[in-house]
Amino acid sequence: LPIYTENVIGKYQGKKKTEMPPHLFSVADNAYRNMLQDREHQSVLITGESGKTENTKKVISYFAKVAGGGKKEAEKVSDEGSLEDRIVKANPVLEAYGNAKTVRNNNSSRFGKFIRIHFGPNGKIAGADIESYLLEKSRVTYQQPGLERNYHIFYWLLSGKYEDYAEKLLIQTDPGLYFFINQGTLTVENMDDQEEMVLVDDGFACLGFTEDEKYGIYKATTSILWFGEMKFKQRPREEQAEADGTAEAEKVA
Repeated sequence: LPIYTENVIGKYQGKKKTEMPPHLFSVADNAYRNMLQDREHQSVLITGESGKTENTKKVISYFAKVAGGGKKEAEKVSDEGSLEDRIVKANPVLEAYGNAKTVRNNNSSRFGKFIRIHFGPNGKIAGADIESYLLEKSRVTYQQPGLERNYHIFYWLLSGKYEDYAEKLLIQTDPGLYFFINQGTLTVENMDDQEEMVLVDDGFACLGFTEDEKYGIYKATTSILWFGEMKFKQRPREEQAEADGTAEAEKVA
């Protein structure tokens, strides 16, 4: 349904809750107007069984639209993207490393986050910071067979969208080959892994990451896959174990 378009944003701007039907944009706009009028911090708490991730993105997009810095400010940071663009495009990167398919949700956030958006005296966005916590680390090594998936980034990097990634990251474009990510399902309904990989790459570029920094993050990510392929054996007549071969460890290094 087209209920989150720019046209709908315009209809809710400056309107009281009683003037329009209930909507996420109404909550966001009232918080924004109260901040401008009362000169006090405002909070929007997004909670519930599911839908938190998508609703958070809608709220951020609303603020970016109604409180954007304008053309001049956007031009100042055109090499990396405008401030509003960077706030919005941080989401694909966060979702790549913090979201996964679960039994109930195909794009479930497996961590908590507190997003703080800073506004200047004129009501324009001046900056933002994000605090994350309680990442579900156990998912990296185990997923419920046939029903869940590891974090999205592993499958997106192996999607084959960028052919040179396989050589640079020492991987093969088949997630079924890696134990840490092949225990559950390998695909997610209505999610194009290659398309999502493009959004993550664009997000890193917009946020100002250099190519070396980006590849450093990707290499650290794929090294986890090779950790999962390492084999160990017991030393003869000892209770200690040692690596059974060094090929996987060398790729990690």
